[in-house]
Amino acid sequence: MTDQPPTPNTTDATPPRQDKKLNTNAIIAVALILAGLGVLLYPVLATQWNNYQQSRAAEAYSQLEKGVPPEVLNKAWEEAQQYNANLGDIDPGDAWTSSDDESSPAYQRYLKYLSVLNATEAMGRIVLPSIKSDLPIFHGTSDRVLARGVGHLYGTDLPVGAPGELGEDGAIPPAPPEGRLSALSAHTGLQNATLWDNLNQVEKGDPVYVAAAGEKLKYEVRDIEVVTPDKTSLLRRTPNKDLVTLITCTPYGINTHRLIITAERVPMDPQEESVFDGQGTTWQWWMWAILAAAAIIVLLLIRWWWKNFRKQKGEEEPATSGPGDTTES
Repeated sequence: MTDQPPTPNTTDATPPRQDKKLNTNAIIAVALILAGLGVLLYPVLATQWNNYQQSRAAEAYSQLEKGVPPEVLNKAWEEAQQYNANLGDIDPGDAWTSSDDESSPAYQRYLKYLSVLNATEAMGRIVLPSIKSDLPIFHGTSDRVLARGVGHLYGTDLPVGAPGELGEDGAIPPAPPEGRLSALSAHTGLQNATLWDNLNQVEKGDPVYVAAAGEKLKYEVRDIEVVTPDKTSLLRRTPNKDLVTLITCTPYGINTHRLIITAERVPMDPQEESVFDGQGTTWQWWMWAILAAAAIIVLLLIRWWWKNFRKQKGEEEPATSGPGDTTES
């Protein structure tokens, strides 16, 4: 008998095209889910990055300040005090609905005060420990300024407090008869930065710290009010009071009113200077909500992948084992 040629092995057929199509669809689905996660997480990442940049700018101000000769800082401080003494009583208007003529000679002169640290463009730094806020203070309240940190409301006193030296026991100098008031503004509800989103959580008695021209001042919250934008009387000096006023829009996302927090200067313990070492990272409820949603999506994606992986592995095992082998005795 002649040997018959071996029959071709039909069990090694190529995988069906349908399986390839399913794999391609799965890859596309996973890619779309990952892209969606990126879009979902972007606001959190962008906000935290901008918060980091603003906090870094505030800390950079203090670091650069340490490298400036004391006589330069003293001169800047004295010039700022003289600016306040010559200011007079004016209505600065609302930080968001009114605009300043930044090209005017008076405004250009204003920009030169407390500008000893040109590298940062900041005139000072403000820290609110109760809401973990640490931001640089810039001249004016233009859109560019308010996107970067806290703006000083032109027409109000520079944030250097009342003139005079501290007493031996740390007593603050008395405010002049006409008083002093520095108004500082920052955004609430900005898409990619926290800024003063949490200012509505500040309570009476909370401390407010300001650093400018080598000096550090402490204020204590005395009054909290919500007013319409045209009510600017709270932005004017109070006789014999050394005040700082914090302003932001409210309610969150609606911005029809102004939240105005007034704080009065109080003695500062030298140990409290540690608040300028940094306030850490601020996490808001919506950030946690987005992170929780992203975590759930990732877990569901892993579960789906694992389920399909086990299913595919289960289908491959019978195909690779082949028909049962029998041995002849």
